[in-house]
Amino acid sequence: MNRFSRRFCTLLGAAVLSASAGQAMAVSQTDLTVAVTKNPSRLDPMAENSNVNARVMKNVLETLIYTDNQAGGELKPGLAQSWRRLDDRTLEFSLRQGVQCHNGEVFDAEDVAFSLGPQRFLGEQAPGWGIAREYLGGLEQVEVRDSHTVRIRFVQPDPLLELRFANWMSEMVCKDAFQAAGSWENWLKQPIGTGPYRLAEVRHGDYIKLQAFDRYWGEKAPVNSVTFKEVPETAARIAGLKAGDYQIAAELTPDQFELLKSDGTARVEGGPIRNIRVIVFDENHPQLKDPKMRQALSLAIDRQLIVDTLYSGHTSVPNGLQMEVFGDLYIGDFKGTSYDPEKARRLVKEAGYKGEPIAYRYLQDYYAGEVNTAQILVEMWRQVGINVKLEPKENWAQIEDDPKGRGIFNWSNSAEYPDPLGQIYRLYGPEGWFQRNHTYQSDAFNQWGEQLKGTDKAKRIEAMRQLLEVYERQDPPGTYLHTLPMYYGVRSELAWTPSDNPFMDLGSRALRVKD
Repeated sequence: MNRFSRRFCTLLGAAVLSASAGQAMAVSQTDLTVAVTKNPSRLDPMAENSNVNARVMKNVLETLIYTDNQAGGELKPGLAQSWRRLDDRTLEFSLRQGVQCHNGEVFDAEDVAFSLGPQRFLGEQAPGWGIAREYLGGLEQVEVRDSHTVRIRFVQPDPLLELRFANWMSEMVCKDAFQAAGSWENWLKQPIGTGPYRLAEVRHGDYIKLQAFDRYWGEKAPVNSVTFKEVPETAARIAGLKAGDYQIAAELTPDQFELLKSDGTARVEGGPIRNIRVIVFDENHPQLKDPKMRQALSLAIDRQLIVDTLYSGHTSVPNGLQMEVFGDLYIGDFKGTSYDPEKARRLVKEAGYKGEPIAYRYLQDYYAGEVNTAQILVEMWRQVGINVKLEPKENWAQIEDDPKGRGIFNWSNSAEYPDPLGQIYRLYGPEGWFQRNHTYQSDAFNQWGEQLKGTDKAKRIEAMRQLLEVYERQDPPGTYLHTLPMYYGVRSELAWTPSDNPFMDLGSRALRVKD
C-alpha cells in the first residue's frame, strides 16, 4: 500500500466513525444528494465553461437538439421537434409546442433568438461571447420566421451544424427572465430555462439545490429535488455515501472501489469519458519559450505508469490528442508521444536550461487523482533535470487569470462534438482559450485548422494529421496524460446510467429510484 492509499484509509476510517453511526439509510423517494468536490460559481455556461457547470446546469437548461448518450450519441428532438438543413450554412428549426420556462413564460422562437443574440452571445460586446465563441463563433444570424420557427445561419459552410445545437454551450435561456434579472451578474445567480429541474437554492461554497419542475414538457423528473453538496475530501464523500447521507458520490479513483463493495450499500458506475486530461505550457514563461523545453516536458512523462498506478488500468493513454469517436478523422496510424527520458535530457541541455524553477499550478482533486498526478509528474521531470515547483491553488481564477508565473497548469480537453473541431482546434485555435489568453500562438497550427473547418473529407483528414504533428512534436502548447475517467459511487437504491461526458443526467432518461 502506497502512502496515498494509507492516508486515504486513515481519513476514511475517521469519517465513517463520525457519520450517522455508520449505518446505511435508505434513499429518500423524493430527494437526492450528490457529493461533489466543487460546484460552479457562475451558473450560465457562457460565463463558466467547466466540467462542474455542465454536471449541474444541463439539468436546468436544454438544447434544441437532444444528444442521447444512452443510444450512442444519436441526435433526437429536444426543444425543437424537428430541424432541416437548408444548405451547408443554414439550419431551420421547428420548435416544440407547449414548452414552459421555469418562470411560467412560454418558450418560443424569440427565446431562441435572444439566447444566441447580442444581449447574451452574438458579438464581441456580448457577455457570453468570450467563452462561447469557440463553440458558436461562426454564427452569423438568427432569424425568427414565426413564433415556433427559427432559422440559424453561419458565416461559412460548417460540417458540424446539427452538432453545434445538440451539445454544450448551445443551451437555451428564457428572454423575459433574463431581462427581469436586470444585469448579467444578477442573471448568473439563477438562470431560468426549460429543463426537468429548476434552480431552487444556491449557497456558493456549500451546495446547489435543484427542484423538479412540475410543468416540464417531457417525462417528469424522477425525484423531487437534487442537491449538489460540496464535499472536498474523498473519504468524507465515501463515508457519507455508505451512511446514506449522499446517494451519489463523484470523483472516485479505483483504489476506492473495494471500499464501496464491502457491504453492498453502493456500487461503482462510470468510466472514461469524451475528455482527455492534459497539462498546459505557457510559452511566455522564460523557461518555456524554447519548444525544446516543452518537448522535453512531454517526453519525460511515463503516461502508462500513471494509468497503471493511479487508475489500475481503468483508463487508457490516447493516441495523441484525439479520440476514436472522430470516426474517419481519427488518425489511427499516428504515433503519440513516447516516454523517452534520454531524449528529454538531451533537449533540456540543448535548450540551455540551468535549473531555474518552473511553477506548476493545480487544484485539490478538481480532477480525480489530480494531486497525486501532480506529485508524480514533478518527480518524473526532476529525473530529467527539470526543476518544477508545485503551487496548489484554491480556484481556477488563481490558475488562469494571473499570467505572472503561469508556467505549467492543469486542464482537460473535452471532445464536445465527435469531431476534432470539437476538441483540438476548438481549444488551441485562435478562438480557443489558450491563444486568446496568450499562452500559445502558432501560425502553422492555425493554417491547418482552417483546412479542418472545411467540408472536403480528404483535406480534413490531412489537416488533422498535421495538427497532431504541431501539437505533439513541433510546437506543443501542452501535452496529454490519459483519457479522463469519471467514476461515481451510487447507492444500491438507485438505477442510474452516467453519460460519456461531465453532465450528470438526473432526469427520467437516465435515473430511476428502485421500488
